[in-house]
Amino acid sequence: MRFRMNSPQGKAILAMVRGGDYAHPGEEQAIAQVAQGLPRAEIHRLLDVGCGRGGTADWFHRHEWGTVVAIDVDGASIEYARQRYPGVEFVQLDVLALDRLNGEPFDLAYLFNSFYAFPDQRAALRAIRMACKAGGRLLIYDYTQPAGTELPRALGAEIGAPIVLEHIGAWMTEAAWNLVAVDDWSERYVAAYADLLRRFERNRSAIVAMHGADWYEFVTGWYGALREALATGALGGTVLTAVATA
Repeated sequence: MRFRMNSPQGKAILAMVRGGDYAHPGEEQAIAQVAQGLPRAEIHRLLDVGCGRGGTADWFHRHEWGTVVAIDVDGASIEYARQRYPGVEFVQLDVLALDRLNGEPFDLAYLFNSFYAFPDQRAALRAIRMACKAGGRLLIYDYTQPAGTELPRALGAEIGAPIVLEHIGAWMTEAAWNLVAVDDWSERYVAAYADLLRRFERNRSAIVAMHGADWYEFVTGWYGALREALATGALGGTVLTAVATA
């Protein structure tokens, strides 16, 4: 068996431990904090890119931000989200195929710990820009990596490609985004993952009963390595906000 956190079973374990369908550190508290800086009165149509099991899309829907359309390439996660959160439009779609969506351009596109998993991040930024109106907002909440460093081997390929802050500004510009804010969330990421590890321990019996001891060992080992990488500065966390240029 190949263990991956970015799989239906891995996502299910996280949802159980986090008490909601979230795949990012801080869960609802983090969403509320980063959303505070957005011009809510100007946002009526939202795009969730890499929505997973749909918890974040549902948060924006429940808090009456507007119409939410959520996409993910994983069909199992999309089918689950459609059944669980009927107030959101969920579409199985690759980020590079956003031109297939119907409807008006979006006022806000947001990504909560999904950008790192995209194989072609520069093309993803361009595709998201084409789906948004001029003046629309982009919010990315994700991992970072210092320029010129190697990723921790203990995390394997699953950590994908964290944002390199020294490069992302140029990538935004070429995709017709104006990067307006870069907020360091590294300390909050460390605290959130320390808390997550404690939750794994408290839920050990349930995880083993539902998924097996091997899955418990995998998730605690992987997230332990992730917390260590964040604590030592090998990885970081950030919130990026950008505005679509004409």
